[in-house]
Amino acid sequence: MSKNRRILFELLAPPFLAAVWVIIFSSYESETLSVLVVGSLGLVMFSYMFGIIPAILYTVAMELWFQFGLRARCGLLCTVGLSAFLGAVAGYLSAGIGAWLGFLIPMDCRHFALIGAVIGLLIGFYVGRKQTSAA
Repeated sequence: MSKNRRILFELLAPPFLAAVWVIIFSSYESETLSVLVVGSLGLVMFSYMFGIIPAILYTVAMELWFQFGLRARCGLLCTVGLSAFLGAVAGYLSAGIGAWLGFLIPMDCRHFALIGAVIGLLIGFYVGRKQTSAA
């Protein structure tokens, strides 16, 4: 994976995957397909609105990790661990932004921190599994 592709993935994937997580694990028993589609698109839009600043911070931290050669020195396990930690912080920060703007309640911060940790773990494994030539 090239450096540019990795940066783009680290930046755009977390808010999208968080929206997909919420869509999958929410209960929509009585909703019609059109309501689900429109609601899902709105949720993706809101996840980028709340999550782009934390995603930028996550990307900067991960790229510094790769830039300093810590992936090669510390290995995949440390890379995945750092990514999960940064994902938890980004999820908490995203929910905090949503709560501050009035869209979420403060209780949601812990829930989104867990979602962020899982997504960070997955992304960390994906971007760290092979050392790129650009790292």
